[in-house]
Amino acid sequence: MPLPVPDFWQFTLPEFHTCLLTDDGSLTTNRLAKLLSEEGWQVVVLSFPQSIVMERPPLPQGVNRVALANFSEEHLQQQLAIISETYGLIGAFIHLHPEHKVCDSKSEKSILKSVFLLAKHLKRSLNQVAQTGRSYFLTVARLDGEFGLGATIDFSAISGGLFGLTKTLNLEWEGVFCRAIDLSPELNAEASANFIMAELHDPNSLILEVAYNSQGRVTLASQTACIA
Repeated sequence: MPLPVPDFWQFTLPEFHTCLLTDDGSLTTNRLAKLLSEEGWQVVVLSFPQSIVMERPPLPQGVNRVALANFSEEHLQQQLAIISETYGLIGAFIHLHPEHKVCDSKSEKSILKSVFLLAKHLKRSLNQVAQTGRSYFLTVARLDGEFGLGATIDFSAISGGLFGLTKTLNLEWEGVFCRAIDLSPELNAEASANFIMAELHDPNSLILEVAYNSQGRVTLASQTACIA
């Protein structure tokens, strides 16, 4: 069902807190990091092993990159600890999932598993920040901009697991703003970054999943709800 453009709640992360943004290997990472930085957010980009996501677009000035050497849980924990100690407690997490043409299904499954592990190890910091302000867990997939229900774009269903994870965390992490976003691959980097920023600033925490395509902003609803 169609959704109106979200309201805009103006705020920033509390001082000395970090926004962790994963790198999908596209210009969307650069554009989103730039927009967040311009709002005063401290952004750290987490890049996946280059054997998995080869492209690493340049980052805006003031945005630091931390690169994963592998997907082991121990290594992931170490890098998260370094980020927190160096830049500040992680108060927001945004995962940009690579398009399926960027990596094969095995690599994509490894990325998805790493996001589950990131959620596990970010639980404490995100919930801690939520006690004094707004904290975030956002996942961004590139299905078809219709939650995989369209029939015009070829996509991998693997990243659909991000929606289940995000909705589950919303139930378990009462104070954390959780949202899953599906962006049509046809959207350019500028539009994609702007749509993600709009969702970040949405004061409505009841919406859990949103998609964007050429027709605009939509969400899923039961047939009964649509009729009502």
